[in-house]
Amino acid sequence: MENTTKISFSAVTHIGASCTVNDDRIYANGKFINHNVADYLQISIEVSDSKCLFALADGMEDTDSGVSLINDLKKFHQKAKSSSKDIHVKLDEMVQCVEQSSNLLHSISLGDSDFRERKTAFAGLLIDEGNVAAVNLGRCRIYKLEGDTFKLLVNDFKRAERLLKMGIISNEQAEMLSGQQKASIEEGRTTVKKSDVNSLRPGVKYLICSGGLTDAVSEDAIYDLLSSNDNIDEAASLLVEEAVNNEGEDNITAIVIRIENSEDMPLQVPGPRASQMKAAKARKVPARLAELRRAQNKVDVGKIITMAILVVLIAAVLFGGFKIWMKLRNPDAVDASAQENTTGTTAEGSTMFNDIDQADETFPSEDNTAVTDGAIVADPNAQNAADAASDLVGPDGTTYIVKSGDMLMKLAKKFYGDESKYKLIMEANDIKEADMIAAGQKLIIPPNK
Repeated sequence: MENTTKISFSAVTHIGASCTVNDDRIYANGKFINHNVADYLQISIEVSDSKCLFALADGMEDTDSGVSLINDLKKFHQKAKSSSKDIHVKLDEMVQCVEQSSNLLHSISLGDSDFRERKTAFAGLLIDEGNVAAVNLGRCRIYKLEGDTFKLLVNDFKRAERLLKMGIISNEQAEMLSGQQKASIEEGRTTVKKSDVNSLRPGVKYLICSGGLTDAVSEDAIYDLLSSNDNIDEAASLLVEEAVNNEGEDNITAIVIRIENSEDMPLQVPGPRASQMKAAKARKVPARLAELRRAQNKVDVGKIITMAILVVLIAAVLFGGFKIWMKLRNPDAVDASAQENTTGTTAEGSTMFNDIDQADETFPSEDNTAVTDGAIVADPNAQNAADAASDLVGPDGTTYIVKSGDMLMKLAKKFYGDESKYKLIMEANDIKEADMIAAGQKLIIPPNK
């Protein structure tokens, strides 16, 4: 009878700070998650099965040659599910599958003109009929958290540091053991290794992670975040968030797997260290990295409003600068509306009009005459307006300096009392078009014909 196991799985991956593509590949019990098109991805599934495989591969694909460990791994898993072989045999076959892909990829890199040794990495967790074992290559890691025990299933490269903290070994012994472990780690970068086979225990958590995570987050911090969060989705998010906050350069992936309780398997109770850590971690959980990413994908209304205001301000500054430039270019140009609405009072109390240039605008004097542009003429109600205007020109004509707002028809009415005689001024000044006059221009006003 198959020993069905319920397993919770959560994976979070994030592109590294110095990477342009996220080439970490996740295999979740038959499902290949392709996430290289996204900077951030989180998935969560539950599995009830007796034979499972979860894995993480880094740099184990070559699109040109078609070599892909994930594809080979899927074939291996399908074969292992239908096989009655012992888990030890299946573990050896899994090692051979990883070695074959790694060797092929290494050979391909040797043939490249721009030779760079391919750094392959892999970590896989094989579950078969109540047993569990791991396979490891390179910088990917598999941790196991059971009660207060937290350790690497393969390549325990921090064992010396841990034993030194516990006071079990001296500094000299730690240096010697570290040297041995470094040599083992270097060997492990190119050698596929496997763990011992252990029995599944409910409540145990497994962490499969990339080198980008372990480079940016200490082992103690990994333990703290993993042990203090029962929600594996939250634990995976916080691990990746911590690595991102520490500016992890390589691609960052965290896969958290928990063996759930069943009727015939008692739940594993955390040890005293884990309980103390949970008490010490009684604090508010920071905002999830997933929520931050989802918020970034939404339209940022605040930024749009800010940009709109900035654009309006820039446009106003440019428009104001243009008006100032125009005034500097044409100092005689003034705002006509301001001229019409601006009035003042002289020291003697008489009303003063600002820049009234129209000759046909008059106001009465005390002797019932009208003052027009400095000349005294008869009351406009008593004589013809044309006769009054013609007095301004005289038999020899006169000259006139163009002011802002002047037009030839307007000047013709002013000097001849007839707008239609503007052509006299055009002919006298050799003007080709009626509107081609400018402020400050001197015009000859010929006598009326």
